[in-house]
Amino acid sequence: MRLFLFIFRWVCLPLVLIVLHLWSFGALYYSPIQPETLRNVIAFSYAAGIPLAFLLLRSRKWAVILPLAGFVCVLAYEWQIQPKTNAHYPPEVEKTAYAEFSGEKVTLYNIRNADYRTLKDLDVRWETREYDLNALRTLDVFANYWGMDAIAHVFLSFGFSDGRYLSVSVEYRPEVGESYGAFKGLFKQYELIYVWADERDIVRLRTNYRKEDVYLYRSILQPSQVRKFLLSMLERTNALHERPEFYNTVTQSCTNTLGDHIIRAKVFDIPFWKRRILTGSVDRRLYESRLLETWGRPFPELRVQSKINAKAHTADQDPDFSNKIRALFIKRA
Repeated sequence: MRLFLFIFRWVCLPLVLIVLHLWSFGALYYSPIQPETLRNVIAFSYAAGIPLAFLLLRSRKWAVILPLAGFVCVLAYEWQIQPKTNAHYPPEVEKTAYAEFSGEKVTLYNIRNADYRTLKDLDVRWETREYDLNALRTLDVFANYWGMDAIAHVFLSFGFSDGRYLSVSVEYRPEVGESYGAFKGLFKQYELIYVWADERDIVRLRTNYRKEDVYLYRSILQPSQVRKFLLSMLERTNALHERPEFYNTVTQSCTNTLGDHIIRAKVFDIPFWKRRILTGSVDRRLYESRLLETWGRPFPELRVQSKINAKAHTADQDPDFSNKIRALFIKRA
């Protein structure tokens, strides 16, 4: 018992207080307070003020009270910050998708179908397409890496019996001139967006223009499960179209948000911590959970075969792009 109290008092509690203090500083530093000079003065004064006050007071009690009180005050301030609804967004995220339902038919508006010449030079078309839920057959998983094996972006593609594929990527929605930062993403810096897109857009953007590694896996979900998953994502898409929400690196990003949809659709039970961290191992974890079509291959071999960069470069503008990048599926099916 004494050991537990010692660890709690001198390790766990100080660590928690330090994390809360750093979060409070970040929330102030990235807050919408203007002008920027005033925001910086407030943030750095807060960062230095609480430790300084503790040193002057020389009390263990105040060492706990001051960071907690400061955290509560900053949290209350950040709580009232609302997502923007009229910001100036770049063309590729200018519009948000929404769906209308009529029986077994779904009409999806603002599906992105962009043609890229470079990352900055592109023509964006926003399309309206109709899908038959009865024709829904497959769910494919794309794991996207850009340098760090520990972190991956995951997006999905729903396959229909008529050969069409509908892709969706959960992303942050930057304003014009705004870049992504994982740390910034903790502090209400970006809105959340579900980008529904043509595969030639969303895949080629990553393989052919960003030069990132992309792996494509076929899930073993049955059409009824895929349907629940799709409906869950469309309902969330409609909610965000009506009422924007903030992106968050930990609670509302790409991979962990998809994990939440898996839970809502009752497809598979994923522990909370696995939905929030370890995104880089998502394909291995899906494999180990027996959610991927493996064709009897061990994971390392399946992963090598699932990399689609070369196929995407070869297919490029080919109207049969979706089938060309699925050569592994077609060969083995």
